[in-house]
Amino acid sequence: MKKRFWAPLALATIGTASAAYAADLHTPHLGSSCPTGFVGNYHFINNQIPEGSYVGTLTAAWDSGTSCTVTSYKVLNHTQHFRCSDMLGALTSASTDLPGKLVLSDFSCTRIKKCDPKTQKCD
Repeated sequence: MKKRFWAPLALATIGTASAAYAADLHTPHLGSSCPTGFVGNYHFINNQIPEGSYVGTLTAAWDSGTSCTVTSYKVLNHTQHFRCSDMLGALTSASTDLPGKLVLSDFSCTRIKKCDPKTQKCD
């Protein structure tokens, strides 16, 4: 079962940077988290990046001590997309190594599946 928790104004600009600095994610989406028994799936977009930019890297952290460092999975003219999945805890920071405007485009929660080794084959 997949539950969706949409942040208000998910496509609103929540971070700005000049051409000389990397993009950082700021409030209101810092602190986004899922209820107990769920993990978070985050889709970030860095838009307004300079033309001809290389494939960027996103680094994000959660208060559980987990982190995510990924390269963009999709690049369009001035936009790069990043995903961090199965993250526990509340989002504490996110940034890229490229300038632009970093936004949290989509955030959803997925129930953690529990496996009973007595009745199921667990991986």
